[in-house]
Amino acid sequence: MAFKFAWPVPSHVSITERIDSGREHASLKYDGVLTARKPGPGSELRFENLQQLDSDSPRSPPGVASTEDPKARLTTFTKPGLVLSGTGALTDLAGLEPAFERAVTVLETDPRARETQRARWDNPLFQTVLRDRAELTWTAWVGTWNGVRLAPGQEQTKTTALRHPNGPLEQRSTLRHQGAVAETPGAVRLEWETSLGGASYRQVVARTRELRCSAALARNASDPCAAEVLESASSVTTVELITEPNTLRPFSVRIVDTEAFTVKGQPPVIQRAERTYAFDWTRKAKQRPPTR
Repeated sequence: MAFKFAWPVPSHVSITERIDSGREHASLKYDGVLTARKPGPGSELRFENLQQLDSDSPRSPPGVASTEDPKARLTTFTKPGLVLSGTGALTDLAGLEPAFERAVTVLETDPRARETQRARWDNPLFQTVLRDRAELTWTAWVGTWNGVRLAPGQEQTKTTALRHPNGPLEQRSTLRHQGAVAETPGAVRLEWETSLGGASYRQVVARTRELRCSAALARNASDPCAAEVLESASSVTTVELITEPNTLRPFSVRIVDTEAFTVKGQPPVIQRAERTYAFDWTRKAKQRPPTR
């Protein structure tokens, strides 16, 4: 039997999200509300009641600049609606700009700081980042597994050619069915791993670093980046999903991104980012009054 998207309509779920990386530390909570689209087929998953649980940001020592990336945090807190087909395929995003405005309001209390953050909306590349994050989120929760046939203990692997501005890439993707989850009756554990590496990925990363170095040298001609030689680079993303196999209603999702590279004459650098989602399906969907 294939895994199949079959969330009840309407549905209501409480979601807690946590992020831990070198660029971002945050905890947030929000509600997911799935309703039928009218007119037309399909459904829409809206995110409401966005809250910042705590900043989770480690305080930098005096005189040391913070490594927190405000753009990364703003991206995390922007939750547009997801427009879904009858089979659960993501077909569009709804209300991206209002979702961005809500994120700014939740994150910033100072009016001047809000205006600074709002200015990011004018950058088309930043809007693309927001869209990509929303799409990748649904892919991790549901999209990767929707329609897949995989028995416990089995795995599937494929290689996909990717286009990158700095060169072609090949991505290896593996799906694994790890079987039932004893502590969550009716749930299964699924894993999805993607990896980039080898000469092609090293060349793409090297070209990206060269472009950044050119910008750095324009500011400081003695920047040491000009002498750096990239020897190796790799990128691995692992998604662990605990879900109902017959509905693909998730109970938890854990995403770990690991980037590693080695510059000649320097120790290896490993950068790790972890994002988790916990889903509480016990709350009932809010009943709206009939439209007259």
